[in-house]
Amino acid sequence: MPTSPPCNQNRLNCTPDQVLAATMIPACGKFVNPSNLQAEQLIFDQSFKDLINNFGIPVNYYINTFNLSAADLLYGEDFGSSTSGSSQFKGPLTGVQMYIEMSDDALNLSKFGFDPGDEFTAFVHISTFAAAASAYFDYSSVGQSIEPKAGDVIDLKVLGCDRPNGRGSVKYEITERMDQDISALNPILGHYIYRLRGKRYQSSFESGLSSELVNEQIYDNSFSGVLSTTLVDQLTSDGKTYPTVEDPYNIDNISKDDVMDMDVNDTDIYGSYY
Repeated sequence: MPTSPPCNQNRLNCTPDQVLAATMIPACGKFVNPSNLQAEQLIFDQSFKDLINNFGIPVNYYINTFNLSAADLLYGEDFGSSTSGSSQFKGPLTGVQMYIEMSDDALNLSKFGFDPGDEFTAFVHISTFAAAASAYFDYSSVGQSIEPKAGDVIDLKVLGCDRPNGRGSVKYEITERMDQDISALNPILGHYIYRLRGKRYQSSFESGLSSELVNEQIYDNSFSGVLSTTLVDQLTSDGKTYPTVEDPYNIDNISKDDVMDMDVNDTDIYGSYY
């Protein structure tokens, strides 16, 4: 049995006379008050769900479990996942139905100097996503709400099964999630679907997520700075280091020791350097 939206717990049972006399009984007027539109909102909610189920496609959904409190402040990486053996991306969550719109303006706009890239827009039913995602992953374990977010990745798996020359499906990284756009998403002030916008995913070798098949993306293979090498007498960068309980390094101290100690300068005009 579908449940009513949380704002509509006290729908009033007004008679026609009371509605016409709304100036005397204001609570029986207010035709765009969500509290008076419970049944109508339920119709819109089921209509959006039916539209997405009939004209959408199933996607593979990857949840970005990045946790800011566990991130390394120097590299901007969640080193906790690598040390604990867990992955940054959790997935795929399969069978999530989305209505997809693909951008086809890239070639036309490129003639005028614009580079819009490969973009997409998707619509997913709010309660359907919440039910599927909460059953698949414990969002509270990484301090996140149960909803799509920027950084999650969508794999259009069903569109890659018959691509030629070994190519696979295309992955997109979500850059925007909207649940409120009164003119487009919220008929009679209800909230039924998320609108997701995203760009083509560029793999940075995050754990838990592979790059697209036949991917010719150029990359270096191991370290920051000077690339690693097996050639004799060639300089090689050291691998990245992360803070540990035994060695909780501080970036200001490293800057003083390895770069330049700014204490020798008067930096009060900048708010002091350290």
